[in-house]
Amino acid sequence: MLNIFLEARSAAQIITTGLVFTVLIGACDYLTGNELSFSIFYLFPVALASWYKGRKSGIFLCLVAAITWLVVDRISGREYSHEFIPVWNAIVRLGFFTITSYLLTELRYHLKLEEKLASIDGLTGLLNSRAFEAAADRLLQLALRHNHPLALGYIDLDNFKTVNDTLGHHEGDRVLQVVGKVLSTSIRGTDITGRLGGDEFAVLLPETDFSGAKKVFDNVRSHLLQAVDDTGWPIGFSIGVAFFSKPPVTSDDALKFADNLMYRIKKGGKNDVIYEEINPAIEENAAILQESGTDTA
Repeated sequence: MLNIFLEARSAAQIITTGLVFTVLIGACDYLTGNELSFSIFYLFPVALASWYKGRKSGIFLCLVAAITWLVVDRISGREYSHEFIPVWNAIVRLGFFTITSYLLTELRYHLKLEEKLASIDGLTGLLNSRAFEAAADRLLQLALRHNHPLALGYIDLDNFKTVNDTLGHHEGDRVLQVVGKVLSTSIRGTDITGRLGGDEFAVLLPETDFSGAKKVFDNVRSHLLQAVDDTGWPIGFSIGVAFFSKPPVTSDDALKFADNLMYRIKKGGKNDVIYEEINPAIEENAAILQESGTDTA
């Protein structure tokens, strides 16, 4: 909870908090005299700024902490054999603070990078299945809370197995990469798309009415078919688009509705798109959820 709170603070707020802590630590350092060292506690505001707001904020707090320590050391009346010694000590502390800040920002960067890579499908660059469902669940909860509509499209490549069997898996990977690129460039900035696995993809359109969803997916399908025409791949796209005026509670339920719509196309001849408004009440849509089909890809 504290981490979420701090993540939401602006750089100015974090720096201000760091400055307050630095002054308080300096005051404690002065009041306790020369016998007790508070040097290590100056790392707290440095670490706070470095971790949550990056290297520039961290370096600024490093300078403030080192200067604060030097001022406290000067006004405390401590005597040295040479007047440059406290300045040297402040420089050494500044170096220590700076190294700590650098290491923390590097650690933060790599943790964020690992987190991002764990949510991305390595082949297409889209969200992987787990990340897509997590993002979809968040958007579904927002839609339910504010009573906003949304649409979910389930996309399956027709005859993809033929590409792998006749042209090789390398070409099959290229097909998936092209599909991923088309999907990512054909949707709006507020939409999310992901690869669910194999040759199946999903696109979620938050706060979108029926006509808006149809416009977006007509555009997506047009670009996908154009990509196929340009490359000559023997594939098509079966797309089931479920529109929810009131969304289901989970992404799993929403995907089931869209998946069943997609399979209706598979049974009816493939390479087409179907749009349907779905009532989210499970008991009123039991027939849709229980509808089954065989994969004819």
